[in-house]
Amino acid sequence: MIKKYWKLIVSIIAGIFGLIFIFSKKSNSKKADDAKKKIDDNNKSINQLDGRIEEIKKQKTAVKKKAATTKKNIETAKKLKKQSPPKKVVKSKDEAVKSAAANIRRRTRK
Repeated sequence: MIKKYWKLIVSIIAGIFGLIFIFSKKSNSKKADDAKKKIDDNNKSINQLDGRIEEIKKQKTAVKKKAATTKKNIETAKKLKKQSPPKKVVKSKDEAVKSAAANIRRRTRK
């Protein structure tokens, strides 16, 4: 009789260990699936950020080019500003006086 009880006790203990093993396997697979999902989400976000970084680099190079051209334009404008203005053609004093007198006569006639 002792043998029958020992067989029953051993089979119950083996069954309990078997159930623990099965449930632990399921929970491990669930944890692994969750970890895989998180890794996939991280990879997607990394790819999106890489795309944004490339866009920013392109914009940065474009802005640098624009800044360089505007600096050149500013330098040329400053050089032109520093240069003396072209000399006006000055009429002789007699012609200036005659034209001024003619303008005064025209205004007084009206």
